[in-house]
Amino acid sequence: MPEPSDDHLARVRDGLPSLAGRTYLNSGTTGPMPRPVAEAVCEAAMTHLTEPRTGREHFERAQEVKQACRAALAGLLGCRPTEIALTHNTTEGMNLITLGVNWAPGDEAITTNVEHPGALLPLWIVRDRFAVTIKTADLESRPSDPVDAVVRLITPRTKLISLSHVSYSTGDVLPVAEIARAAHERGVLVLVDAAQAFGAMGIDMATLGADFYSVSGQKWLCGPEGTGALYSAQHAISQIRTTFAGYGTIEAYNDYGGLLVRDDGRRFEQGTMHLPDLAGLLAATTWMTATVGEAWAHRRIHDLAAMARAELAKLDGVEVITGADHAGLVSFAVGDADPQDLVQRLAGRAILVRAIPRPAAVRLSAGCFVTDDEMTAAVAAIGEELAALRA
Repeated sequence: MPEPSDDHLARVRDGLPSLAGRTYLNSGTTGPMPRPVAEAVCEAAMTHLTEPRTGREHFERAQEVKQACRAALAGLLGCRPTEIALTHNTTEGMNLITLGVNWAPGDEAITTNVEHPGALLPLWIVRDRFAVTIKTADLESRPSDPVDAVVRLITPRTKLISLSHVSYSTGDVLPVAEIARAAHERGVLVLVDAAQAFGAMGIDMATLGADFYSVSGQKWLCGPEGTGALYSAQHAISQIRTTFAGYGTIEAYNDYGGLLVRDDGRRFEQGTMHLPDLAGLLAATTWMTATVGEAWAHRRIHDLAAMARAELAKLDGVEVITGADHAGLVSFAVGDADPQDLVQRLAGRAILVRAIPRPAAVRLSAGCFVTDDEMTAAVAAIGEELAALRA
């Protein structure tokens, strides 16, 4: 894969000082922070140091930042700003919706066996609290028809399908749009963990058709930790009960217990948020759209991951797990070697990857800022370290 013909990649990398001296292949955990993001966080924090964090001006500014964040995130997701609630991470959004379904004993939810705990743990909570049955579709074994593997588990008691857009473990892009169409024909809601899709691939909620879509700001978008968002389709909002309520949830209330809950996606927003982090999140969306370019980033992420898949497949004793339909994650098994041992050995060479518990594998994340030479050298290092482990 040729490098960009101009100096665009160099300009992108110049804004990421933490790349110096290391090969950063772990955006799927936390992306490198761009300089403009750190500057925005620090500027907002310094304002809090020198000016009162109270009064009309402060609270109006807070609302302005929140509105700007919702609008910027909506632009990346292809939806309306009022369909966005600001959260602190993907898991928060998964909990808000999973716990908000009107569960009754004997109801059912469907998930898959390639999900992150951020999706699974809320399901297990409602299983134990409401006697809900959790059905698990086997996608790890790569069924010929993954849509059918999920949809055939639907019964009249099914209320929710909770699954990833991109599996954190296998790196596969799951057929969310097809599953959502089939689910809606049967009156079932679809909640998506989009932590590994948001910022790594193009997303349009109208096309995707998911009812709820939870994202993180710190991964592929390279924003601050503790930031995220929850998209809620307007037609589905009324089917979710309010579980956590705060100032962001309501339009009005009175002293007698009366409250008017917002009728859009903002009803899932809580109260006070850390404004410097929101300023950083806003800066990250601006950096991605104005400096990096969404289309360029998504294309390069996909091409780098394809390059990694092809080169890893040539290594002795390596089994590439991630299929051809992928975004930026590439997972690979290393036979009888311990994935964590390989991760540590690569860290000693300043190559940052991570291990996955199931299936037992090493996972690399092909961020758009990685060079071809870095990817080639990283794969070569993987081969060398595996040979050393087996010697």
